[in-house]
Amino acid sequence: MSDTSGEMLVEMWLAVKPYIDKKERPDAALAYLRASEDFVNLEQAQEDAKGSDSALDGAFAEILGDIEEEELEDEDEDY
Repeated sequence: MSDTSGEMLVEMWLAVKPYIDKKERPDAALAYLRASEDFVNLEQAQEDAKGSDSALDGAFAEILGDIEEEELEDEDEDY
């Protein structure tokens, strides 16, 4: 795997995104990441790609969960 896997995913997504209807982009981004997860470390890719595209951010959050929410839950368990 490459250290730039997130950048590669973003570049490929942004290349096809204009051809996807706006209403379908969240589902398409989710399918795109699901197809990529056998080839790319999605946790690392999420860090690299964060903020580059809202549809991708949403798909990452759906697959991996919202990191910020997990961190807050972990902090609450410490008390």
